[in-house]
Amino acid sequence: MTHSDDVAHLAECPACRQRFAANVVPFDPAVRRNREREFTSIAGKLERERDESSDVVARYLRDTPTEEWSRLAEMPDLRNNAALEQMSEEVRRRLDRNSMDALAVANMATSISESLHPSAYPAIVMAQLRSTAWRDRANALRYVSRYEEALQSIERAESVLQHFETLTYDRAVVHLVKGMILAQIGRFDEAHAFLSECKIVFRAHRDARRYQQAALAEGSALYEAARYAEAKLVFEDLLKNALDLEIQAHIHNNLGYCATQLSDFVSANIHFSEAIAKFTDLGFTTEVPRTERGAGLVFIARGQIATGLERLYNARRAFRAAGMVEDAALCALHIASVFVERGDDSEARSLIQTVADELAAAGLDKNAIAAVVRLRDAIDMDDATVETVRTVHALIEGLRDSVHESAN
Repeated sequence: MTHSDDVAHLAECPACRQRFAANVVPFDPAVRRNREREFTSIAGKLERERDESSDVVARYLRDTPTEEWSRLAEMPDLRNNAALEQMSEEVRRRLDRNSMDALAVANMATSISESLHPSAYPAIVMAQLRSTAWRDRANALRYVSRYEEALQSIERAESVLQHFETLTYDRAVVHLVKGMILAQIGRFDEAHAFLSECKIVFRAHRDARRYQQAALAEGSALYEAARYAEAKLVFEDLLKNALDLEIQAHIHNNLGYCATQLSDFVSANIHFSEAIAKFTDLGFTTEVPRTERGAGLVFIARGQIATGLERLYNARRAFRAAGMVEDAALCALHIASVFVERGDDSEARSLIQTVADELAAAGLDKNAIAAVVRLRDAIDMDDATVETVRTVHALIEGLRDSVHESAN
């Protein structure tokens, strides 16, 4: 439902109009008609903006270097509700493909929404567009694992809706993102409460897609709480009625994790393969190797070493193909830790030398390269342990994350 749909509904529905207004609607027929005309006029304005701003955001993003996107917030033809709706869609489309770009668009949207003149739209529309922008920013921050900032953004999204009882649906979408954030930082009971509430609202509004998103997040929270059998049931039920390829891919991925934890390795392999095939069809180039890497690590943790190594090698190749050198190096370090643990120093040394060469060729941090070289030398002297490999892994991962954060 769009903002103009809401305003049009208020024009037609006296009960909702009375709840929206901070006082009782007068019984004067002329006043009633004026209020109806006011809401109808606003709905028309929003529709005209859409007609006049078709694809304006996509054009600006396409024609402007990414590092200059923040300056687009000053462009007059982007400072309206229609453009903000397009930005929200751009964020959604980019989350899996390039989450840093999604965050850049979301930052632009929040900047615009907070700087619009209060008289630009009625208070209820301003609340909707601001909450949407902050919600999208929170979601993008969640994708890049900046959870504290994500919570701050989602709480801002909540706060701008608090005075509008009629915006139940908007509040549910905000709570969907909040539930996901809470689950990812281990606050599972709070996450479950928000996600259960969301499902009720989405079912009432017949929004099957978001209902499934909420249920998917609920199943993930159960998994993180080590309630694997319950999570598996939630995901299997979701898969029966999954609406689109993206949701199916995520469900298969999560079912793969559940099956692995329940020692059903045949089913796990099938589900992971289905997830990878669907992410590939969707063009989610970063999601494919992440799925492979996650599958590899969980298989190894469950003692399925050969299967796990195969998955990690697949992930490493995909990360290299995508130019994600640091992630490819991290995969190699996971593989090397297996080699070191079982005493296969020759394979470990060869792989670590390759990693050092790749990092140097990419011109990456000298400290990371030096740490990898020291690890190679430790393997040469038969002085490397799994903990040594993990220390280097943590260093490279930390350097990678700090570079990503400084880019924002």
